[in-house]
Amino acid sequence: MIASTKKLVILMVVICIGCDQKMDEANNQETEKLFLNPESEIALTTGDAERGRKLYFQCRACHSLKQNEPHKIGPNLFGVFNSKAAKSDGFIYSTALTNSNLIWDVNNLDRWLEKPYELIPGNKMIFSGMKNKNDRSDLLAYLYKETTE
Repeated sequence: MIASTKKLVILMVVICIGCDQKMDEANNQETEKLFLNPESEIALTTGDAERGRKLYFQCRACHSLKQNEPHKIGPNLFGVFNSKAAKSDGFIYSTALTNSNLIWDVNNLDRWLEKPYELIPGNKMIFSGMKNKNDRSDLLAYLYKETTE
């Protein structure tokens, strides 16, 4: 009886480990679909984070980056990558952004930085956009470095 119970427990552990690995693989694939399409991966790996730090100077009056820092005129951006838009606690977003159902993957962040008024008309961010693709890639590389754990 004890031997068969041990075998059953071992079998259950093996099954659970297999399920856990499959769940991890599925979660990783979902994250990759959301986040690392070829163009966005290039933006993070080829962007110059040091140059992006300098470009961030124009953003710092409105946004903080570190975990638990207070919101400014705009929300704290810690954890922004792959998060839903308008979900930071304690910040009041425009109705347009709240109703957007947007996920901040690299592609959407790039589009936002380029033309926020076109991506979500009626948002309240006072920023005309960053036209240069290299500037946006550098800024995204810096933001990724500073706002992810």
